[in-house]
Amino acid sequence: MKYIKKIWPLVKLFFLFVKELFLSSFAVLKHVVAPKLTMKPGIVALPTVLTTRWEVTLLSSLICLTPGTLTLDITPDGKTLYIHAMDIEDAEVLVKQMKDTFEKAILEVSQA
Repeated sequence: MKYIKKIWPLVKLFFLFVKELFLSSFAVLKHVVAPKLTMKPGIVALPTVLTTRWEVTLLSSLICLTPGTLTLDITPDGKTLYIHAMDIEDAEVLVKQMKDTFEKAILEVSQA
């Protein structure tokens, strides 16, 4: 019964990833076909409330699988991820977006 409760949060996480995959793919495509180089690459620190290794690993993997972002490093305590993003308009907005999407969905799966 415990695993049946996790099905809906897992389905939501899957569709969230697919949505983010398409959105970021189009954003990267826009930069590739643009005649001018207008992107602002950078590195941001993403503090996380995730506690287990599998949660942090899943978050890191989802970030790496999303075009335009890459997890560079994770602190030894697993509380902060360093992420390279291809285009950063506002670092705080990027961090908030990742926390409100992937991190929140992973928490729902682990708490179900």
